[in-house]
Amino acid sequence: MASVSKLRYFVAKIKDEPGALLKVMVDLKARDIGLSGLWGFNTQGNKGELYVIAKDSEALRKIWEKEGMLVKEGMGFFISGPDRTGALVECLESLVKWGINIRAIDAIAIGSVFGSFIWVEDRDIEKASTALCLP
Repeated sequence: MASVSKLRYFVAKIKDEPGALLKVMVDLKARDIGLSGLWGFNTQGNKGELYVIAKDSEALRKIWEKEGMLVKEGMGFFISGPDRTGALVECLESLVKWGINIRAIDAIAIGSVFGSFIWVEDRDIEKASTALCLP
């Protein structure tokens, strides 16, 4: 059976150029901000977006707000468990039954475990929490 957690993520705009991500990561390390998740995407030309799940959400929010980096924050769902064929199917079926569209999904399996992060529309967060059996 998979376990599900609702986690806060933060989005920052960064340049899409060599060293931009490293600069952010070195700064977070210097401030002792640990991460649980990190995704980066080119959005247009030399612009990018960085999606981060921090172990200390409040600390990251304060830093990125002060530096003008924070673009958005939201909630998403981390699903993990033993890796097996169809490991995500039960959770996906539940979201469909509740009429929830997935905006984005990321999943990986390493060894005998898998992990996935799912983004849904902001308006569907509470409904998705119920669908995924979260309090």
